[in-house]
Amino acid sequence: MAAESVRVVFVDAETEAEFARTELAPGQLPDSFEHETRLDLGGEPWAVVRAEPPTAAQFLRSGSLVLTLRRIQPVDPQELTYSLPTIFDPLPPAEDSTGPGEHFVIHEDGWRQAEMVSRQLAGQAEAEMRAIREIFRQHSRVIGEDASSVRVFDRIHLRRTPTAPISTEVSLRRLSELLPGGGRPYAGVRFRDAPGRVVDSFAIASDPLVVYGQAQGDRVTTLCLVPSPDAAAESAAGLAQAMREFDLLLADWCSGRLLDASAIGAFVNPA
Repeated sequence: MAAESVRVVFVDAETEAEFARTELAPGQLPDSFEHETRLDLGGEPWAVVRAEPPTAAQFLRSGSLVLTLRRIQPVDPQELTYSLPTIFDPLPPAEDSTGPGEHFVIHEDGWRQAEMVSRQLAGQAEAEMRAIREIFRQHSRVIGEDASSVRVFDRIHLRRTPTAPISTEVSLRRLSELLPGGGRPYAGVRFRDAPGRVVDSFAIASDPLVVYGQAQGDRVTTLCLVPSPDAAAESAAGLAQAMREFDLLLADWCSGRLLDASAIGAFVNPA
């Protein structure tokens, strides 16, 4: 038999101490707390961290409910910070499903943060670099000290060019040949919070270094990489050879640098 009212105990998640209790009618409570729920208490917003029990069927039967809440602190827009100075927008489309095989998973903000650009497009790349360097000069600061210090940004630059970063013929097959052992291919690229595979995507693991992007058949249209302090010299040498063969530059967007083949070794293995 359902209770006519529910005794609700409120617990602060920060202190784990009870701070209020009340009696509520069933209609004043949601059917379930299993999804993210927010409550307004005394004009202040709170997030439900845990509900015991979580469903109406249970707490109406028992007549009691314990809600552990965390106060939602309002954020001053002037205090918002970013960990990156730039991201590329828009993201590429994804298919409905990933398909078989292991996929290289990347955060959406990491898409095209270090990528190859045809030398013919250096002017477009430099224009974006100038905007990013301005973010560093005018909209960043370092917080913390010594090894724990980190640079944060109060503004982020949305890159929209170059839309097609590779304007020359770059062969995916040849790129794989230049990596040690031909590399280990993934089934494609998937964003961390999305179920589908990025359309036309590929990824190749070469020791800890990963090269990824998009290709139409054998023709690479987007070529990116994720550096690693443990990357082998052979991987860097293979990438340098690819840059020379296909006349490519490396755009390290998050540092505002445009690098040629001679600098790829230090970028791939920054240790």
